[in-house]
Amino acid sequence: MDGPPELTEELIEERWNDFKAKFKKHYADEEEENYRKALFVANLKMVEEHNEKYENGLVNYKMGINQFADYTKDEMPSRGSRR
Repeated sequence: MDGPPELTEELIEERWNDFKAKFKKHYADEEEENYRKALFVANLKMVEEHNEKYENGLVNYKMGINQFADYTKDEMPSRGSRR
């Protein structure tokens, strides 16, 4: 088990820009964008680490980045609160 691929600054910037374009993300100011980017990077690392476990047969599903990758856990929509 080698671990997940290294997330270089260049790769992070590419993934961040792709994420913002795909999900049409816009932020009020630079401070908010930096905060959201930090959340995105933390979630990206978690997804990469999980998928490495998947590749090594340690878990039975893959994860991916979605429109909530720049949210905190508390900001995530609750699956049980459908109205």
